[in-house]
Amino acid sequence: MNILETVKQICRVRGMSLADVALKMGVPASSLSQILRGNPTLSKLNDIANALNVPVAELLAEGSTRAQVECPHCGKTFPLDIMAAKEVPADGEA
Repeated sequence: MNILETVKQICRVRGMSLADVALKMGVPASSLSQILRGNPTLSKLNDIANALNVPVAELLAEGSTRAQVECPHCGKTFPLDIMAAKEVPADGEA
């Protein structure tokens, strides 16, 4: 999986768009897309990871990627396997 797809998966899980990530980074969405489609520097990967609140290693991980989601009710964070979340149908039926 490439970095663009990993970032998109993390965004889906967190209910964010790439435009939201770009806004947090302080760059135009088109610039973020170019960064993700190219060969991002470590500095840019760090900026993206900070915007997503994940470690840089998570952006580079192959296979199953872990993230944390925050419960909107209690504020507690939970680990989440993004690959597993991707395989769940949109209607929530397993």
